Amino acid sequence: MRTLFTALTAALVLPAVVAAALPRLAVVTIDSDEPAPDREMIDAVAHELASSGRFDVVDLGGSAFIQAPPDSLFPALRSLAAGSGLDMFLALELLEARETDRTFFRGDSLVTLRSVEVTLLGRFHSSTGTLIGTITQTRSAEEELPFSPDVGSLAVSAAVDLAGRCILELFPLEVSFTAGSGRLFEIPIGTLQGVDGGTVMSVVAASAEIPSDPSGYEYLRSRGLLQILRAGSTSSTARLLSGRLVPGGPVTALEQSAPALVSACYRGGVIETVAGTGLEAGEEPSWDDGIRLGVATGKWGFALGGGISASILERASILGVDLGVGFRLPLSSPALGLRLSGGAQVLFLTQDVRSDTLSSSATAAAVNGIADVSAEWLFADHLGMEIGIGAVIGSAAETWTVQEYTGRVRDANPDELYYTSLREGPVSLRAGLFYLAF
Repeated sequence: MRTLFTALTAALVLPAVVAAALPRLAVVTIDSDEPAPDREMIDAVAHELASSGRFDVVDLGGSAFIQAPPDSLFPALRSLAAGSGLDMFLALELLEARETDRTFFRGDSLVTLRSVEVTLLGRFHSSTGTLIGTITQTRSAEEELPFSPDVGSLAVSAAVDLAGRCILELFPLEVSFTAGSGRLFEIPIGTLQGVDGGTVMSVVAASAEIPSDPSGYEYLRSRGLLQILRAGSTSSTARLLSGRLVPGGPVTALEQSAPALVSACYRGGVIETVAGTGLEAGEEPSWDDGIRLGVATGKWGFALGGGISASILERASILGVDLGVGFRLPLSSPALGLRLSGGAQVLFLTQDVRSDTLSSSATAAAVNGIADVSAEWLFADHLGMEIGIGAVIGSAAETWTVQEYTGRVRDANPDELYYTSLREGPVSLRAGLFYLAF
């Protein structure tokens, strides 16, 4: 019975003790000459900081709107800290919005675009008013006149982005532990400290003194990138994304932003063509060679990616923009992974014309659905190789636009084209290198 009572007491008291150990933070605004959505900004930032699990966010109500001059700001903060038991402040200041206009010709019309840029300044102060850190966030919008920009909405969006950045850039999680063996590692930090599943941490060897034997120097070779797979209350399980941790060696992990794969690959695919009127069929290309530059998330699990591809046929060229979602799965962490994705692709096609009465090439567009399976091999900390096969299904480019010397734009006739139809698919191949950026 005594053991049960002790366990229940610990279960009830421990969360309160942990919560009390969190720094008590309040979000305030420093009013400027421009009207600002103070309450909306405070609520947005407070929600982001509170949801991180790293702060005990205190709502100051109307006291959060500070209109003190610069020389009276520190005394005002000290007074608020003493009255509410605060450890730190995040002071938000919305700087004056900048508006610029630019005018240009669009076709035969004169068009004016107005751009507005909103900058939000965030300053962290201790309870004594001492400046701890500064961060800024900018949001902008541009539309054709007449345009009345919603500065308040931009300011709130900037506030949400600023809160997310400050958690990572000014208050990253840090933890030390001893590296184990295998592909999974137990880290003594969990949700009570603000860790979530998917959090990425860079790891380096830690040593308090010069090693006294060769094994100690071997421990200093630990270096890598971890991703939290399962987060418990006080401990988490992580998998290695890159690098190598020497078993038994002390290491320190520091939270950082998610890695990305930047790739440059050869891309080839089947191309289906139909010759223009008056041309002999059977001589059209059946395969197009090109390159693809892509960016994709580098974590295990749900993944996003996209890229730009370019290929050249005889008398034609194709520019493609694709976006896909899927999963990145570890086969042998951290070296070998498998990416499964599906998405959409937009193609912009250009071909030469056969008529002297036309002043431009013929252009067309097509939309495809794509699916891709690729293997990724990280043979160094940052550099790797990828090879993949894709399936393509979609529309053919059959409506081509041309321009005459008179300026008239119209659909091309079949006898003016080398290809009346171009279609990507159904198979494409990709192979190249990628860089793991972190």
